[in-house]
Amino acid sequence: MICSWREGNKDMNNKSILIIGGPNSGKTHFGGQLYLRFRCDEYSYKILTPPEDLTIFEEVVNCLYDGRSAKHTNSESHKNLSLEIIDHKENTISISFPDYGGEQIRQVVNNRQINDLWQNQIENSNNWMLFIRLDEIPEIEDIVNRPLPEKVETKNNANSTFKISDNAFYVELLQMFLFTKNVSTKQDIELPKLMIILSCWDLLKTKETPSEVLKKRLPLFYEYVVNLWDENCLQIMGLSSTEKTLSNKKSDDAYLNSSPEKFGYIVLPDGKKEKDLTLLINKLVE
Repeated sequence: MICSWREGNKDMNNKSILIIGGPNSGKTHFGGQLYLRFRCDEYSYKILTPPEDLTIFEEVVNCLYDGRSAKHTNSESHKNLSLEIIDHKENTISISFPDYGGEQIRQVVNNRQINDLWQNQIENSNNWMLFIRLDEIPEIEDIVNRPLPEKVETKNNANSTFKISDNAFYVELLQMFLFTKNVSTKQDIELPKLMIILSCWDLLKTKETPSEVLKKRLPLFYEYVVNLWDENCLQIMGLSSTEKTLSNKKSDDAYLNSSPEKFGYIVLPDGKKEKDLTLLINKLVE
């Protein structure tokens, strides 16, 4: 489900949000926590049009209420999940998860091909949320200070498999998306707006700002987005949807004694933490 276009204001009034992220990038728990908050009266966003299949949200919510983490989403299911919400000003916003499992994102870069579903979503969205889980990305080695190994082993090139670096992966992904949307890179990009979400922030155990962490862990990608996007149309945020690591087998006592929507936080560009996860939506579309 895509947010409808309005004649005469196709670009600026388009408030659809495209959720982008690979497998295990944090989209599952984020989607579940958003769904919980949209059902609460204390938040400014409400569900206007629920998705046809609520199974994925219900599975996540049930696990969170039981104090457990949700299982990895099957890559063959829920490939086009959307929520249409409305704010207190009667503005409608569509949040789309074209690939809830995250497997298609890898295929986009590996195969250098964007399917019809993704092409439609890219062309009809002006707000992109890119989820990156940095704790699963190896830190860059300091080759200047690294001691030389006592024995240098020669790799068998015939048996080694080429793997694109994480820096190159995310640069290539956004380049393909921009090309699909026919966005010029000759001037600073204003549309689509880009929000980079550094998920599972609690596992990073850092006091640095999200921008500082991204620059340190993915320097090439960081310089790419900073130099390409208008500074007012690019945001780098931290996110911990569950606030702590949950087991998928053993229940967490704190969750059992409270409610899931009481947990989770975002980290603003200045490093300040906020408990309201819906602020991500507000700061992106507004």
